[in-house]
Amino acid sequence: MNFLFGTFGKSLLLAMRRFIISLMQLMKGSGEQTFPSFRMGSIWWGYFPVFLVALLGLTNTLYFFRQVSDWERQQVTTNFNAASRDWVLVVQREIEFALATTRDIASYFEASPRVGRREFRKFVEPAIKRHAAIKALQWIPVVSREERETFEQSSRLSFPPYTIRQKESSGDIVPATNRDIYLPVLYVQPYLQNKDLLGLDMTSDRTIFELLLRSGDTGELQVSERITLDGESEKRFGFVVSVPVYQSDEDPPVSEEDESAETEPRVIRGFAVGIYNIGDIVELALQNLSVGGIDIHFSDESNNTYLYTHKSRLRSGDNQDEIKHMPSRLVYSQTLAVGGRQWRVLCTPIPGSYQPDAWSGWFVVVGGLSFTLLLTTYVSSLVGRAKKVKQLVDLRTAELSSTNSALNNEIKERKAAEQRLTELNDLLEYRVAVRSTEAERRAKDLEQFAYVASHDLKAPLRAIANLADWISEDLEEKLTEESREQLALLQDRVQRMNALIEGLLEYSRVGRIAGGHSLVDTRELLEEIIDSLSPPKGFTVKLGNDLPKLHTDRLLLGQVFSNLISNGLKHHGGKKGQIKVECRKMRRFYEFSVADNGVGIPAEYHKKVFMIFQTLQAKDYGSNTGIGLALVKKIVEEQGGWITLESQPGKGAKFRFTWPAEPAAKPEADDELIFPV
Repeated sequence: MNFLFGTFGKSLLLAMRRFIISLMQLMKGSGEQTFPSFRMGSIWWGYFPVFLVALLGLTNTLYFFRQVSDWERQQVTTNFNAASRDWVLVVQREIEFALATTRDIASYFEASPRVGRREFRKFVEPAIKRHAAIKALQWIPVVSREERETFEQSSRLSFPPYTIRQKESSGDIVPATNRDIYLPVLYVQPYLQNKDLLGLDMTSDRTIFELLLRSGDTGELQVSERITLDGESEKRFGFVVSVPVYQSDEDPPVSEEDESAETEPRVIRGFAVGIYNIGDIVELALQNLSVGGIDIHFSDESNNTYLYTHKSRLRSGDNQDEIKHMPSRLVYSQTLAVGGRQWRVLCTPIPGSYQPDAWSGWFVVVGGLSFTLLLTTYVSSLVGRAKKVKQLVDLRTAELSSTNSALNNEIKERKAAEQRLTELNDLLEYRVAVRSTEAERRAKDLEQFAYVASHDLKAPLRAIANLADWISEDLEEKLTEESREQLALLQDRVQRMNALIEGLLEYSRVGRIAGGHSLVDTRELLEEIIDSLSPPKGFTVKLGNDLPKLHTDRLLLGQVFSNLISNGLKHHGGKKGQIKVECRKMRRFYEFSVADNGVGIPAEYHKKVFMIFQTLQAKDYGSNTGIGLALVKKIVEEQGGWITLESQPGKGAKFRFTWPAEPAAKPEADDELIFPV
């Protein structure tokens, strides 16, 4: 049992153990000199620890017998209160769930400026079928005297016999007399059970009229006092719920200077009203719970009226008077706030339930005696256990020493490994520095080589070009047609060689020459490029509407656009054509596309077009070097983007490339925008 292992019980057992050990040590070392009246071999002296343990065990047993009895009574009280709280909580949740239906109707009317009778029926029927406690759900609009005739005419379109009526004190229902405001029932469900309510002016019903006034004043859901439900087989009580619905055309927002000014109250459009059976709500909430011996009594503290009593299903033929005469020792009371009213919930156990267990105390007696017997046996084996414990301690000490030694060796090995790792890191850093220096030197050598090579190669090319021109001028009349063709071929080859050298030099400089960043309007940039390229007659270049302004290197971006547009014009393959440039934003990048409607490129050449010195057609004449698209690819990739080609023979070609939106934008490993989609 848990009480045996409490703080007091553990302290008592520890004290007993220490006392017995001390007594045995005293007996072992004292002999007959300390206790002359007893002999160590005497039977009575040998049983002295047993008598002492028996006396202490009996004392503890009586003490715990009383503690267990009190504890059982406390447990019964605690269990009853916990069960009562749970049941009340379930009922409270069911009440809130039921009231939420009326709130939903109010929200529905607030969201819909016009709600017809059919729409109202479709909206509330699922709630009525789902919740048996709902007796009626109504919509009561606010109708002024001036609006009465128009209101009745529009209502008769869906319900021809509709008219606003009032209930006399005699119980008769007659047409409503003239008054400033009417509160007639326009919609009600279920209709068959409540059809007499249609058109009834609720200003003639004191309870409901006061509820509507209170709901309109507070602007919140309100619950009425107890009402007697009609049409029940026995006398049952319920309550009415009202939620105000306001006009949707609110005043314009108040400026900051007029925040302190008073605003006019909102105009009430009508009321969502629900009638509920409190008994059905309680029984519906508790029907799925396990059977418990608790009666629950509900009353309205606001006017001290009885509402409902839930009798435990364990009762058989009990009446309500038994609940009032239950012992007051076990009573749980709680107050619930329900729509501006205070409901008091009183829980009491039925006879025979929530009673303390009479056998627990006797179990303690039996357990205490058994514990005393076990403790006596434990005293006799205490000395032998002490020796075993000492041996076990020695063994564990040796194991701990061995473990510590192994741990020290592992620490030394890890320190040596860390030292080795540090040395390797230093060596790696040194090698990285050497390789970085060597890479920088090779880059400079490559740049110098490209410059020198282009400069040295241009001089003989210019000489060859000049010689070809001189020959053409001096021997123009003596050259045959074949010689003129060969001489023209030579001049074209010299021009292509010069273009190759210029392209190679420009290709080698990409990524090593830092350009300046400025705000670039891509539309203006493209217009300048188109003007400089001077498209042939019959060709148009169309610019999209979403071309951005961004901070970037104007020269590099212009070089990419110039090469792509020039490529589309040069390799279009027709006398008329169109090139379209568009853009879209992709997180930290802009994706540009340059598309033409030319002859297209087969799929097997899509990668080849981006390779340096690669052309799709071998020509004897022309300045196509095969460097333009390779240069574009290198510039785009240096900026952290990508470029792709989409083309089919006869359907044109479309180049797509990404460009960083900001100069510092860098692609990340998890950024899907750095990959072509």
